[in-house]
Amino acid sequence: MKKPSLLLSLFLLFASQIATTQPLSAELRPYQGKPTIFVNGQPESPMFYALTDVPGGRWSWEEVPQHNLRNFCEAGIRLFQLDIFWEHISPAPGQFSLEIAKRQIQGALAACPNAAVVFRLHLNPPAWWLAQHPDELVAYEPGTPAQPFEPLHLSRLVQDDAGLPVRASFASQKWREDAGAMLARFCKEFSKTKEGERLIGIHVTAGVYGEWHQWGFLEHEADFSEPMRGHFKSWLREKYGSNEALRKAWNDLAGNFATAAVPTPAERATVSGGLFRDPQKDQKTIDYYRCQHQLVADNILFFCKMVKDNWRRPILTGAFYGYFFSMFNRQAAGGHLELQRVLASPWIDYLSGPQVYYPDDGYDPGEPYRSRSLLRSITLHGKLWLDEYDQQPRRTFPGLNGKDNTENYRRNVQENIAAIERNVLSPLTKGAGLWFYDFGPSGMNLHRGNEHDIQSGTIGYWDHPDYLRSIKKLKTLADSLLHRPWQTGADVLLVYDTEIFYHLKSTKQDSCPITSQVVDWLPLALSYAGVAWEAVHLDDLSLLDASPYKAVIFANTWLLEEHDKRVIREKVERDGRHLFWIYAPGFSDGKTLLAEAVSGVTGLELERTFLDKPPAVPLILEDDEFPEYQRAWGAINPLFGVRNKGSSQFALDYEHAFELQAFTFKKEIGHTSWLLGIPLTKASWWHFFLLGRHDANTHFYFDFSFHEENVVYAGGGLLVFHSKTGGDQKIKLKNGKEVLLKMPVGAGTVALDAETGKVVLE
Repeated sequence: MKKPSLLLSLFLLFASQIATTQPLSAELRPYQGKPTIFVNGQPESPMFYALTDVPGGRWSWEEVPQHNLRNFCEAGIRLFQLDIFWEHISPAPGQFSLEIAKRQIQGALAACPNAAVVFRLHLNPPAWWLAQHPDELVAYEPGTPAQPFEPLHLSRLVQDDAGLPVRASFASQKWREDAGAMLARFCKEFSKTKEGERLIGIHVTAGVYGEWHQWGFLEHEADFSEPMRGHFKSWLREKYGSNEALRKAWNDLAGNFATAAVPTPAERATVSGGLFRDPQKDQKTIDYYRCQHQLVADNILFFCKMVKDNWRRPILTGAFYGYFFSMFNRQAAGGHLELQRVLASPWIDYLSGPQVYYPDDGYDPGEPYRSRSLLRSITLHGKLWLDEYDQQPRRTFPGLNGKDNTENYRRNVQENIAAIERNVLSPLTKGAGLWFYDFGPSGMNLHRGNEHDIQSGTIGYWDHPDYLRSIKKLKTLADSLLHRPWQTGADVLLVYDTEIFYHLKSTKQDSCPITSQVVDWLPLALSYAGVAWEAVHLDDLSLLDASPYKAVIFANTWLLEEHDKRVIREKVERDGRHLFWIYAPGFSDGKTLLAEAVSGVTGLELERTFLDKPPAVPLILEDDEFPEYQRAWGAINPLFGVRNKGSSQFALDYEHAFELQAFTFKKEIGHTSWLLGIPLTKASWWHFFLLGRHDANTHFYFDFSFHEENVVYAGGGLLVFHSKTGGDQKIKLKNGKEVLLKMPVGAGTVALDAETGKVVLE
C-alpha cells in the first residue's frame, strides 16, 4: 500500500483539526431501532459523566473535578454534564454574565479537548428575585409557613429543597416570564461564544432538587398560593366552559369559577369510594391534582421550547421527568403524572431520573438495579431515557489504621466492579443510557458505612484504576451495541397507569395501602424470579408489538376506559398469552365506580366484599408444610374475589373471607386470565405462576433459587447476568442453548451475546 503524500497528510491533519473545533450541533434521531444522540451527524453512545452541584465538586476547572473529568475522558467518555444556576447568570438585579458558563466549558475542554457538554440549568429564582416578588411564592397548607434557609457555611443552592423552602410557585406567571427571558437571552448570547460551540444540550430543572416535584411534597401539600388559585380558576374555565357544567361535575349547586378554590387539606383527604376518589363526589380534588400536574408538564415544555427557539444550532433538551417507581407513595402530591403529555411534545428529547432507591437500592451484590421510569413507553415515543447513576461505591482500603485490610479490600473492589457493570448494562439493554453522577469530588459521603483513608483526601466515586478500566470496557461495549439493531429481550410485560393516581387516596396520613406493593415491591420480586421484564404505560399498548411477551401483568390498571379495554382485547388477549389482573381492573372508568365492570374485564365472576383488616392469602406449594403468607399493607375496600364453587382448578382463598378465591385463573379462547386479588410480591410465587405448569411458557434464564441471589437483564441482543455468589452458573438462552459460566467466587456480572452465548464482557 502506498504511503499518503505529504499534501494528503497535511489535508487530513487540517480536516481533523476542523472536526474538533467546528461548532457542535446535536439532535435525537432513531437509529437501529432506538432513540440515539447524534453530534454533528455522528451517533454517540448514551454514556455521560456529570459533576455535582455541591460546593467543592461543582466547578470543572478545580483540581479534583479536573482529575475526574480527565479520568472519564481517558476511559473513552466525552459527553459531560455540568451545573449552572440562574443566579450564576444573573447574580443581582440588572446583571447578566456568561463568565461562569464559559469557565465550566473551559474546564471540561482542559480535561478533555473533544468534550461535548450538557448544562443542567437550574431555573429556580435567585434570592434577590424571591425578595422582590413575595406574592409569587409557593404556599403550603394553612398553618405551615415556608422555612427560610439560613446557610451557616458555603452551601448547596438546593440544600433545603426537600423541606419547606421559600420558592416561586409553579403557577407564577412572573417567574415563568422572567426565567424564560433569562433563558432566551442566555441561549442567544452563549451560542455565539467559542465555549458555546461545545454545548450540545440544556437540561432544564426546577422543583425539589431540580426534579420537577411540587415543593414540600414529601411531607406536605401545596400549592395554596394566589398564583395557583388564579391558575386553577383559569384551568377550570378552559375545561368546563360554564358554571353549570362545573356545578354538575362537582355536584355542587353553589360552584362557580369566581369562587372556586384550591381544595383544602381536609378535602384532599376525603375519599368517598374506599381506596378510590369517587368522581361523583370528589371531582374537585381530582381536578386540582390534574391541574397541578399539567402545569408542571407545560412549564417543562415551555422552557425546552425556549431553548430550541433561541439556540443558533440544533441542540438537545431534557428534564428530570417520568419518575414512576420509588416515589414514596406521593405520586399525586408531587410525582410525574403527565408522562403522555410530555412524551407527545416535539420540544423535549430526553427524560431522566436517578435509579430506584428502594426497596433494595440496586447497589449490594445480588440486588436488581432498576430504572425509575416506564422505559418501554419512552422508547416507543422516540425519546431517550438517561439514568442518573449516583450510587456511591461502598469503599474500603488495603490498609486502615495501620492494619492489613487486603482481603476485605479485594472483595470490596470485586463487588464494586460487579455493581458498576450491572448498573451500566441494565439501561443499555433497554435502549436507554445513563450518566455517572459524581458527588465524590465535593466530599459528599452518602453511605456512613464507608471506610475512609484519612490520607487520601477528597476523591471521586469512581476514582480507582480498576473501576476506570471497567468503565472503559463498558464504553467500548456500548459503542458496539450502538450499531446493532435493538429489540426487547423481555417476555414479561408490566402494564402501569398514571391516571389512576388522581383517583386514589394520597395524603401523607392516609395513602393507598397497596400502591407501594404494586409499584415498588412487585417489580423487585419479578427481578429475583429469573425472568426478563419491562414496563409500559397503559396508554402505549396501542403502539406496542405484543408478540414477544408470554405474560402481561396489569399492575394498577384500576381505571380503564372503553378504548383501553378494546386495545387489550385486540392486542393482548391472544396468542396463548397469560394475563395477570391485580386487584380490581376497570373498577373506575374515570366517571363512575362500577364493581360489576371488574368481572367484565377479567372474564371471571367476581364478588365484592369488605374486610376491616388487611387481607392475607396463605401460599402453600405442594410440598410445603407451613404456609407463606402474602399480605396487603392495609385494609383494601372494596375487595374482590371469586366464589369457591368446588372447582378443581388452582385457587387460593383469602384467609378471612373463606370460600372467596383471591388467586385463581380461567382459560379463555386465546389466552388465560388470572385474578390476583392483592399484589403478589413473593419471587417464589411469581416463579410458580410464570413457569410452564399452567402453560405460561415464560422463559427462565437460570434455575430459580429461594435465596434471591441472581438477576438477569436482556435486550438489544445482549444478555446480562449478575450474581451475588458467582461460581459455576448455568444459563439457558431463549433458543434452548445452555451456557456454563465459570465465574470467580463472589459478586460478578457477565454480559453474553443473547443468541450465541459468547461472553462479551466479564
